[in-house]
Amino acid sequence: MATYRHAKGPSALQIIITVLVVLLSIAILAGAVYAVYHFVIDKEEVQETVPPTQPATVATLDEAPTEAETVDPDAIYTEKAQEYIKNMTDDEKIYQMLVVSPEALTGVDVATVAGDATKQAIKTYPVGGILYDADNFEDAKQTTELIKNSQSFAKLPMFIAVAEEGGENSPVASKLSTTAFENMSTYTEEGEVTAFNNAATIAKDLSKLGFNLNLAPVANLTGDNAYATDSAVASPLIAQAVNGMQENSVIATLKSFPVESDSDKDADTLRASEFLPFSAGIQNAVGAIMIGNAKLSAIDNDDPAFMSQRIVTELLVKELKFGGVVISPDLSDTDITSNYSVDEIVTGSLNAGVNLFLAPQSIDEYVQSIKSALENGTVTQEQIDSSVTKILALKFKYGILTESTTVNATEAATEDIE
Repeated sequence: MATYRHAKGPSALQIIITVLVVLLSIAILAGAVYAVYHFVIDKEEVQETVPPTQPATVATLDEAPTEAETVDPDAIYTEKAQEYIKNMTDDEKIYQMLVVSPEALTGVDVATVAGDATKQAIKTYPVGGILYDADNFEDAKQTTELIKNSQSFAKLPMFIAVAEEGGENSPVASKLSTTAFENMSTYTEEGEVTAFNNAATIAKDLSKLGFNLNLAPVANLTGDNAYATDSAVASPLIAQAVNGMQENSVIATLKSFPVESDSDKDADTLRASEFLPFSAGIQNAVGAIMIGNAKLSAIDNDDPAFMSQRIVTELLVKELKFGGVVISPDLSDTDITSNYSVDEIVTGSLNAGVNLFLAPQSIDEYVQSIKSALENGTVTQEQIDSSVTKILALKFKYGILTESTTVNATEAATEDIE
């Protein structure tokens, strides 16, 4: 006969554990209710004391969103120039705006040495720079000595300039056996690398001789040393040429804005073609741009490019955002001297936005013309100061002008007064 056992009831320990679990669950539930209650109450109190967030505004066509403020990497050099210019006389400022040939400076037929006559000339005419040509060169040793001595005579270090474009007729390469390159338009599909390397080699050769400013590269789409006739091809080459030159301590100068010869192209046509190589150079911080002597009848039928405010200030400076030094064309060019007086060139160029006068035939005439323009109000002091600030800032940027040289210049000026 089968037997059955009665099931035992829960032990005392099990009862205690069950009770504790129930109590703990009640406590957790109560805490959660309390937290939710206070979250709601606190949120309502905050909404009562803090104004509601205003809805985001959407810019209309008349209220374009403000761009993030950009930092000007050259601001420090501009500040140094502005500080230095405070202690300059008007004469000193005016001379800084001239880059002259050594012949115009000294009065000799061909300058190949720099001795006492050059020293006295630079003291009398403390110009911003000297422009040399092939006639001034005999060999590397002579050229280095010529430049070194000339620079040592200057109270403020000068631009030592040359137009070394890199083609077969280059003044330095042809005389001094430095590296010469074929016509710039012969670049292969490795063009950007070649453009950089060639410009770097040119700059290294020039820097060893003492040059610090090169009137190159040619950014036009025509001419012997144009990089290409197609702006899409020329633009990246120009950008790399600027980089190659300036990374090796020689200031590049794009030329000749906006075109090489007279043209009836309007601004829109130029924007789509001729402007593009210049814009590429500007985006790569080219230090200087030379304005051409061409007349663009569709833009300014009255004045050549270098005397046109529409071309220099409106298009180059404002539209293309060029903040460097604007250089005149070669003012010894008979196309200029036979058509315009010195006074017309001075007032026309400065009012157009030109900062630096290149190769004037007579230093005295240009200095006196600028002084007269200041006196009669056809040119303002602000225009002069702005030009000189740009010139000195560029010299600071490339180490031509340094803190120590400005101290020495100040001491020299004090000695002259005494």
